[in-house]
Amino acid sequence: MKLNKKSMFGAAAIASVALIAGAVGAASAATQSNGSDGPIYFANGDTGAFITDGASNAWAGNFTASSSASDVALPPIACPSTATGAYGFLAPAGSERTKASWSAYKVDAFVSGTKNVNLPDLSPTSMINGTPGQAAVKASGGNYSLGIACTTNNGVTIVGAYYRSIAVTASTGAFTFAATSDVSSTPAPSAVTTGNIALSATTVAAVDGPLSLSVPAGAAATFGAPSLVNNRSTTTGTLPNITVNDGRISTRQGWTLTATVADFVNSADSANTISKANLGIAPAIVVGSTTAAGVTAGTATVAGSATYGALFAEAAPNSAVGTTVLNGSLTFVAPQDKAAGTYTSTLTLTLVSK
Repeated sequence: MKLNKKSMFGAAAIASVALIAGAVGAASAATQSNGSDGPIYFANGDTGAFITDGASNAWAGNFTASSSASDVALPPIACPSTATGAYGFLAPAGSERTKASWSAYKVDAFVSGTKNVNLPDLSPTSMINGTPGQAAVKASGGNYSLGIACTTNNGVTIVGAYYRSIAVTASTGAFTFAATSDVSSTPAPSAVTTGNIALSATTVAAVDGPLSLSVPAGAAATFGAPSLVNNRSTTTGTLPNITVNDGRISTRQGWTLTATVADFVNSADSANTISKANLGIAPAIVVGSTTAAGVTAGTATVAGSATYGALFAEAAPNSAVGTTVLNGSLTFVAPQDKAAGTYTSTLTLTLVSK
């Protein structure tokens, strides 16, 4: 016996009224992954048995639908309170909410005094309206949606849609229902609460270490063999590494390192001298061995016009705590009128705090 609006499994009309009163509102159920506003469950329109997901169904079979997956009484579909009409529809997947795009449809109706659609006939062959029509869908096959649309404005505006995705086999029309699947929802974040904890920590002042200059014992510059450049005896050399240690971690005053040079004296004749102005010094920072920041080397002095004391290096205040390693390159140019020989001098480095 085919189920209809007046009878279900031979039950009296009063039983149907009881079902309507206990309708499950699909409109309040979880949105489905296929876009349906809620789950809808299909049953055999002759026996009331629920259709198994994935099972093959004949195109000419009789089908109805319910808002419950297990209640054999097949509770009706509840449309939104604003709805004024209902339709059964067969539409290409994605076109469920555009009536003009439906392939086929039929007019349905609410139970009197409610917005419930009870035991709708959703058999594909019952969809007698629409273009290209249910027969064309059977012939071509494809992915469609089958279900109930709740409408306003004389069926123009869709305010609710409850449907299942079906896969139709071309020619035979045999089709299967895809399983229902709720859309995953992100839980609302919990309310943010705050609390204050008073903090009180006592500190002690850091203790400054020393500012010191370290020059290797017996340190001496190394000069190479002299050569004539523009007919002047010219020789170059290098200074050994010297170290400035600044442990003043609290005051961070910075420092200045100054170079002074004595005139050069001929080792064989102390009366024969060459001016310190003929020594050029180019100070340098040994980067790989230096931990202090904010240190700059002094500007190179030019052999023949150098003046001393000259800035060798300096550290800016508030930046140079740590170790600074320095050296430099030397150029000594003798006047043309000076006798050949060995000339000696002393370079003195003086470190002072800024």
